[in-house]
Amino acid sequence: MTALIVQTGASLVAVLFVAWLVRRLGLGADPRIEDEGHAIRLAEEAEAGFRGIEVARDRAGFAAIVRNAEGRMLLIRAHGSFFAARPVDARVIGRLDKDFLTLTMPEKMFGAVTLQLGKDAGTWASRMRGVGRA
Repeated sequence: MTALIVQTGASLVAVLFVAWLVRRLGLGADPRIEDEGHAIRLAEEAEAGFRGIEVARDRAGFAAIVRNAEGRMLLIRAHGSFFAARPVDARVIGRLDKDFLTLTMPEKMFGAVTLQLGKDAGTWASRMRGVGRA
């Protein structure tokens, strides 16, 4: 009987330790881009010298497009429990479907990203036409 109590107690301690460790390491997190300011900070952290001035944030907060004063754009997206950024240039394929803008990056491992931008989807799709094509 005592062995059963010790075994149960040890199992409970082990489970609590693993739960604490997972939380401490940030595993299983569901990262979201909270607002425009957060998206701009992420873009500026991703690329030195980039200063975002305008943001198109996905309604769910999984991704955003950040534009700077020169018209350059960066795509920010959730990647695991962190965020990843890639430039939106002439190699990026954009597809507009009503309120959704899907960007397919040339880097296959990054994958395609669909942003629900509402009525702003068309505006951001048209901005892509001239990016990096000069």
